[in-house]
Amino acid sequence: MPPARKVAQRVNGVRTANARVNRAQKGPELIVTDLVVGEFAADENFTLELLELVHPPEMRHRLPNGGWRKVSLRILIALLGNGVVRVADREVKLIGHD
Repeated sequence: MPPARKVAQRVNGVRTANARVNRAQKGPELIVTDLVVGEFAADENFTLELLELVHPPEMRHRLPNGGWRKVSLRILIALLGNGVVRVADREVKLIGHD
């Protein structure tokens, strides 16, 4: 399996430090870590966006919405849970980005 792609994440338009899938009794849930708010479980009421960090910042700025794309909660849980993407830590996300 190829290594996970690094992505930045926004929840309701705010960058977050991390995200992971927690196996809860009712099924998988998305746990988001924000440097101010702390950890919280996201649900369908949140707007979730990803930014692929493999593309250079010069290219991202020319893409629609700066390269940010909306994803559903179900898709994000699947991407994280299967190791397809990994939310990069805060320091990596800030270099050369908005």
